[in-house]
Amino acid sequence: MDFPFVMEIQSDLLYRFAERVCAPLVREGAIPGLTERFYPTVVVVDQALRLHPLGVAVFLTQELRDCAGSAKAAALPIEQALDMLFRGY
Repeated sequence: MDFPFVMEIQSDLLYRFAERVCAPLVREGAIPGLTERFYPTVVVVDQALRLHPLGVAVFLTQELRDCAGSAKAAALPIEQALDMLFRGY
């Protein structure tokens, strides 16, 4: 499976909504030409995966499994990738 996890990327302030905005995490080599700037590396369960911002999707909370970890250590690169997606810089 090239897309083993999704990462919730919406603000914690929106916890009351039934939906969650997520971006997939992909295995290295699953998509050719991944750059660190737009596809930052995130470690989940001892796996180095890449955030795939162009794959953003909405899931109902009941469709998601339990949290597999935190990506706070990669917060800045993730924010930069999302800035590139939404603002172009």
